[in-house]
Amino acid sequence: MRGSRLFLGLAGWGLIWMLGAGCAATTGGGSQYLPPPIPEGKGRLILDAAGINQLNFYVLDEETEETVYEAAPRMSASSPGAYESSSPEFGLAVDLPPGTYTVVVNTDIKKNIELKGVEVKMGVEGYVPVPVGRFQVIFSGGDQFGSQVPFLIMDYNMRSILGRGMTSSEVRHFIVPEGVYKIRMENLQAGLDEIRPVEVVRGRITPLNINLGAAQDQPGSGADPGAGGGQQ
Repeated sequence: MRGSRLFLGLAGWGLIWMLGAGCAATTGGGSQYLPPPIPEGKGRLILDAAGINQLNFYVLDEETEETVYEAAPRMSASSPGAYESSSPEFGLAVDLPPGTYTVVVNTDIKKNIELKGVEVKMGVEGYVPVPVGRFQVIFSGGDQFGSQVPFLIMDYNMRSILGRGMTSSEVRHFIVPEGVYKIRMENLQAGLDEIRPVEVVRGRITPLNINLGAAQDQPGSGADPGAGGGQQ
């Protein structure tokens, strides 16, 4: 075992857990989100996604390549209001036997994040940074299309389609690996062909404003928009 310091640590968690349970019983919420103690003989792996509280991911034993854990609580490009304001951060935690693992994080495009060589130590919380961010498409000025307009998520050089999305009157965050992408809205019958860049940074929600009223005054909006037109 770890001696007196481990014993005090576990005792401290137990005291905090009991106090939290008492507060939850009297106040009706809040402290029930305290993490439980680490089980005997295991360590805790925690994904640090810089403010994102839910991710779909799975964990592989690096030696056997066997899937030892998987979680998929989040629907693709779901509305953030249901989970980001109240979900506990330990929703991104998993308790595993000591060893070396590979963590694969699914995103809203055909591009997963693979983190190899993740070490789990007995009785220890290990934080693993995940290079992932969010963007939001804000569409306006196109009343003839309504609030729902399909768009493509492409690599910056526009060589491949990485994913598809739909604008909405609700706030929707798309989770993707860090990087620069192109968003394309196309409707040939209506003469719509908008291409805008969006840079996704870890720990930030990047809004991409597409205003067709403003774009119609700039006929070259479908050309290389690398200067960042329409991005805020």
